[in-house]
Amino acid sequence: MKAIAIIQDEHRAITSVIEGLRHMLVEVAAGRIPVDHALIGAMFHYIEAFPEKLHHPKEDDFLFARLRARRPEAAPLLDALEAEHAIGRERFAELKATWERFRDDPSTLPAFVEAVERYSYFHWRHMRKEEDELLPLAAKALADEDWKAIDTAFLSNEDPIVGVPASKAFRELFRRIVAIAPPPWGVGPEAAPR
Repeated sequence: MKAIAIIQDEHRAITSVIEGLRHMLVEVAAGRIPVDHALIGAMFHYIEAFPEKLHHPKEDDFLFARLRARRPEAAPLLDALEAEHAIGRERFAELKATWERFRDDPSTLPAFVEAVERYSYFHWRHMRKEEDELLPLAAKALADEDWKAIDTAFLSNEDPIVGVPASKAFRELFRRIVAIAPPPWGVGPEAAPR
């Protein structure tokens, strides 16, 4: 059942990136820091490269598939989570388009902030459903051979932030995010070394 801890760690990394983005935009909107489009681009690259292309597909293909086979009555929950993965990809594309408009027209900052808030809330609700409902059910319902296959799949993840080997660029991104995001996702600007 190593996959459960890996999924939870990955959720924390994903949340840190999204929360870092949210809190950076709060500071930008308040005029306390300038907008850093390179940092936003790195955050978007992470979201696109890891949760959308690796984390969610492995949940669908390994964890959800095994649980669906062992517990057919879990189909409504699994269907909802799989649908949320698809919706998340659509919402990310919309978020990225909103950022591109903001880059071209800084007066659209409020629309970008609102889009980030919606995206953040959507992902928070989705991850809560996985951690509060799905993972406990999977822990009870799946057999050792199921976990062996699921663990193998998730151990092969190379989350560029929490995985090994994490690239130097993503380690630097994570360091910058931790400095921006407030606790519990980071240390926040007031706690960062000056």
